[in-house]
Amino acid sequence: MPEKNRMTPKEYLAGLRKLFPEIRPYNEDDWDWTWSDEGYQFLEACDFGMAELTFQRVIAARPDDPDGFEGLAMVYKAIGHKREAVILIDEALRLAKKRFAQEYIDEEVLYEIAKNQRYIHEMEDESV
Repeated sequence: MPEKNRMTPKEYLAGLRKLFPEIRPYNEDDWDWTWSDEGYQFLEACDFGMAELTFQRVIAARPDDPDGFEGLAMVYKAIGHKREAVILIDEALRLAKKRFAQEYIDEEVLYEIAKNQRYIHEMEDESV
């Protein structure tokens, strides 16, 4: 997997495909719609390792869905890894705008992702 502080979303996704070779993107048998909810539950419980793993699986299964990117960005925000969080939240917003234009998500979802993007861009960088 590429070094996280220098990754592009495309490189990150390629690394996830190697990490989760059993997950085939867009294959319904390899996707569980509850993964995002589970990821947020782990995040709320401060189980950042499990939250990270869960959101990585969401991205591997649905690379065009902003939810996995936003969730993983929030994990990195919580642990103070701004560079990773910025890259991922920017990708989440890019995907959300695309899905909004296609009428797959509503304006409220787009607003929440944009709000999270502002918070992440304004945070102090605590990465080592």
